[in-house]
Amino acid sequence: MPKAGRYREGVPCWVALAVPDVERARRFYRGLFGWDFVPTGPAEAVATLHGAQVAAVGPPSEPPAWLTCLATPDVRRSAAAVRAAGGRLLREPYDVPDQGRAALAADPQGAHFGLWQGGPVPGAGLVNEPGTLTWNEHLSPDPDAARAFYRQVFGLTHDHPRDGYTVFRAQGLPAGGIGPSPSDDARAAWLTSFATDDADRAADRVRALGGTVLSGPEPTPFGRSSLVRDDGGAVFTLVAVPPDESAEAA
Repeated sequence: MPKAGRYREGVPCWVALAVPDVERARRFYRGLFGWDFVPTGPAEAVATLHGAQVAAVGPPSEPPAWLTCLATPDVRRSAAAVRAAGGRLLREPYDVPDQGRAALAADPQGAHFGLWQGGPVPGAGLVNEPGTLTWNEHLSPDPDAARAFYRQVFGLTHDHPRDGYTVFRAQGLPAGGIGPSPSDDARAAWLTSFATDDADRAADRVRALGGTVLSGPEPTPFGRSSLVRDDGGAVFTLVAVPPDESAEAA
């Protein structure tokens, strides 16, 4: 995950949790990460950590899921590029007062993602530290098709595949991953990873808060990791990030 601040086009810059019970989600993530919440609407809030914005919660939606938002300097242009590449717009570009402009899209494989044109709010203000966003990856039965789509829309490049998985790059710098789903019948989706200083303790905390540990914790090339589900049903990953890989708010 790049440092917070100016986000390059196509870089995952923000995540939003869509859940039917926003207050329940606030309790879970306050207990897991120590997040505070600033209300931004009747059923919406921005999560903060150490005073920096780290994620959004709401509005209510089914099924519960973490939404990855990709940075763009022009949301209308990117929305048109999504359509031209075979994707579709689930919500046309719209203004987010005092923050920026956004749109909701789906790629040809059905994975939902957001487009974010930052204004006063360029995206997450703190990343790669415990309790904050650290990595996003697109997993699908056809990662080659996913690579072709996001290359066409955002001009992303990719490292040489290893077991079907590649790191994608924006302006030459690592920005996220694209790879195969764990099973052939899995739907295409973006997966959000949050940093923790101890993946085992964090997994235990997930269980204590009513969530579920789906796999791990186990060693991975990115750090000790665990796939979990919160108590509302949204899936995400916990990754132990070494202290020297943390990033400060811009």
